Amino acid sequence: MNDRSPDTMFFDRSLEGRHEKRLPFVVVVRLADPQGQQAYVEEKTYSDNISPHGACVASRRPWQPGEEVEVTSITNAVKACGKVVYCRHGKNGRYFLGLNFRERPIRWSNFSYAGFP
Repeated sequence: MNDRSPDTMFFDRSLEGRHEKRLPFVVVVRLADPQGQQAYVEEKTYSDNISPHGACVASRRPWQPGEEVEVTSITNAVKACGKVVYCRHGKNGRYFLGLNFRERPIRWSNFSYAGFP
């Protein structure tokens, strides 16, 4: 089979989903709506897993895919804006948000890990 064969399949790497491995670290963060459109101030919460360009973060409220979310470290040292990729309903009325940070990689070492300041 050559490259011009009708049997050749084209594969778009951008459709694969995640491009980085997620690590199962719990990081304490604050979530907020950067546009302030919701009657929602901010909430202190935690991550389920992290990567340089994404995270899965718990929330008390549902978010819509495409919404922007501001993620801030507890010490206010680091602030990043991301987009919601998905929102899944979890146990105990929590939601888990898949976040994508396209602007720059996140240095999670600047955030507080659960149980450690």
